[in-house]
Amino acid sequence: MNDQPRWLTLHNIFYAIGGVAVVGIVAFVSVVYFGAVNVSAKPPHWDVTAYVLHKTFKNSVDARADGTVPVDFSDPGRIALGAQHYENVCSKCHGGPGLGQNPIALSMRPRPQHLAAVVDEFSDKELYWILQNGVRFSAMPSWPTTKNQDEIWSVVAFLRALPEMSAEEYADLVGPKGDAPQMPYGSPGALADMDVGVKAPPLDEYLYAAPATEWPDIAMTGVPVQRCAACHGTDGTGTITGGHAPNLTVQSAAYMKDALHAYATGQRKSGIMQVVAAGLSDDQITQLADYYAGLPDKPTPPATPASAEQIARGQEIAMAGIPESAVAPCFTCHETPQTEGATLAVPHIAGQSAPFLRKQLVAFRGEGRGKSIAYNPMHHEANYLSDEDIISLAAYFSALEPTGSVGMPNALPEADLANGKALVSKVCSECHEATGVGVASGEYPNLTLQTKEYINQQLHSFWTKQRDSSKMFQTTSRMSLDDMRDVAEYFGQIPPQPTPGTPDMALAAAGEAIAKEGIPDQGVPACLTCHGAEQTRALPLIARLHGQNGNYLERRLDYFAEGNGEQLPGLNPMHDIAAAMTADQRAEVANWFAAQEALTKQF
Repeated sequence: MNDQPRWLTLHNIFYAIGGVAVVGIVAFVSVVYFGAVNVSAKPPHWDVTAYVLHKTFKNSVDARADGTVPVDFSDPGRIALGAQHYENVCSKCHGGPGLGQNPIALSMRPRPQHLAAVVDEFSDKELYWILQNGVRFSAMPSWPTTKNQDEIWSVVAFLRALPEMSAEEYADLVGPKGDAPQMPYGSPGALADMDVGVKAPPLDEYLYAAPATEWPDIAMTGVPVQRCAACHGTDGTGTITGGHAPNLTVQSAAYMKDALHAYATGQRKSGIMQVVAAGLSDDQITQLADYYAGLPDKPTPPATPASAEQIARGQEIAMAGIPESAVAPCFTCHETPQTEGATLAVPHIAGQSAPFLRKQLVAFRGEGRGKSIAYNPMHHEANYLSDEDIISLAAYFSALEPTGSVGMPNALPEADLANGKALVSKVCSECHEATGVGVASGEYPNLTLQTKEYINQQLHSFWTKQRDSSKMFQTTSRMSLDDMRDVAEYFGQIPPQPTPGTPDMALAAAGEAIAKEGIPDQGVPACLTCHGAEQTRALPLIARLHGQNGNYLERRLDYFAEGNGEQLPGLNPMHDIAAAMTADQRAEVANWFAAQEALTKQF
């Protein structure tokens, strides 16, 4: 006899489960499809709802907050920089010290907190995590970029100062910094895809593109210089934020234009600058670049004087590099005269602020800065710099007078050309022939086409095994650093010589469009974007391909396409580019370059 209650029979249990499932389905359909739940933001949350949401939020943040507080966390310049981003974005919802909150923000559910009142409830690491990640199911966004996160600490530093700050102090910190010219919005320009990290579906309901509308609309109201002056000052030097914002007066218009476009589209990483740049029209980007380039060049005064030892070490790296790590001298590319309208504009860094230079090098080292062009050697260079090297370089360059377009002399010891010529005859000729022009088979390239900077860097890369070649490692192992410099100087001072071998002109004709226009459908940029005459003058670390052996170039492209992992500054983009091309396309563009006249050198 079964003593269990009748309602506990297996049959009734299944009925009960089924009934619960039916109720759940009905509730789901009612909520999702029939709008049974009122989503109005007008009525405030119930007390229990507010408690659960807030408690969940605080405990979730507490469980995940981490990070290392920077040593200059309390630097007044960092606080000033954070204040400008707060005023530009955060204050619209969270108010300011001694100031109320916007009525639109107070009409949101959940309502954003008045940060001056609650910031002490959170640790520095928790504030950083909230800014970095945002808060799901609230209006609190995540930081606009997943890279270059140091700038978040500037906002945290400002937030930490909020409780003791008066409304008058806040207004003085973020208020207008002087007269600024009007810049009409003009033509917005073509829309460009915007990188904001993960893009949320449904994609057809969002538009990730720049130019975009802004938070406070400084673009359409024609006052972008006023916003820029908040961080860079009316003189453009960045002194107003202690050099944590860069000195714009030392830069060329071409570089600043590239940088603003890169910020706007998210190619260059900055949660602060992307918000500003994404709203600017093409006309305003050009006007801003021209405006700041036209201001008098002034160095940013250092907040703390550097030591003589730091400046001397920085000068050594700037002029000689770090050969044992294949780090090129900074003056190889920086402070060189640039052609007006250059398509690979290199930043001037003489007279730039030390805090900004330090942060940029650290961001490069962590690959968190992004870039505006396909070729950028700085990720490679910065990875081999120690913290002390970075401090020393920043100290040295910030102590220099701005150079404008005049250029800085390279103070490397004078090369021994006789020794270089002897080494070429004794060592290099074993493969590259006595004249250095290589062989018709393309097994060895023509060295006379290249600049001294390029050859010196490649020799160091072979020697340190950063570029993989057992034969070239053995060769460079037989040479001293002075020998490498002498060989590079020898090739650099002779005119390009004809390359053995005959290019296939039919293939060359087909490769012209690839070299000049790329293959957009395959994500292949025009080769001349980096390997053109002006570009290789601006960045001598880029290989000169004009007149090189076609077989050699084809072999190199095939090598890159196979995924071989040379992590060299000039080769980083080539793996993806070559892999996106077919074997025929690689042969075509290789032969096009082989058929061209060699680029001239500057002596």
